[in-house]
Amino acid sequence: MKVKAMIKQNNRLREQMTPANRSFYEDMILAMRASSVEAVRAEELLLEAAELLLKGQAKGKTARQIFGEHPGDYFREVMDSSPPRAPRSRLASSLMISIAALTIMFAVMGAGGLLMQWSGGPAEIFGQLSIFTIIVVAFGSVVLIELIMKWMASLAEEDRPKQKGFDIRGLGIYIAVAVAAIFAGMFLDNLFPVIRIAPWVSLVLALAGGLGLKLLFFRS
Repeated sequence: MKVKAMIKQNNRLREQMTPANRSFYEDMILAMRASSVEAVRAEELLLEAAELLLKGQAKGKTARQIFGEHPGDYFREVMDSSPPRAPRSRLASSLMISIAALTIMFAVMGAGGLLMQWSGGPAEIFGQLSIFTIIVVAFGSVVLIELIMKWMASLAEEDRPKQKGFDIRGLGIYIAVAVAAIFAGMFLDNLFPVIRIAPWVSLVLALAGGLGLKLLFFRS
């Protein structure tokens, strides 16, 4: 069975779990998929664990009674014995996020421009792009994802997410920087050149971006 097929089967099995068991099992999934275990073997082990959990659930057992108190314990031995996976550098991750953000932007511009042309509406709004906007989208998307990751990391590892203390000072700095960037953008946008781009060109760029993501970061 291929990895995608196993993931679909895994999702079907999760729907049969109680909320508490599903939450615990999803933490097991995160621990396994973040490990260095080879993808096919990881999905095989997760399917075996899901089937074991459902059998125990039918007998009135909870996930903790079956696997232990911590979601990563059940797979600890196999995860520790796997050779370390080459880590994706911070630069590579940032590049992936930037390319994805620009790909989405060009896809929206292309689709919106074509829709306006077909409907007879003003297509100019989708046909002009400031260099400053490209820079903001490329770098702003990285900052936004980091904010989201910091927020997710602030959640407690319990059946029901419970927020722990959050770095208010750090959040305030991020907000201040974002507000400053917005006001700076109002002035800097006029200082950067504006390029005209046809809708079909935007779609070609979006397609090129999606293909680049596939080849560079999501090779099977």
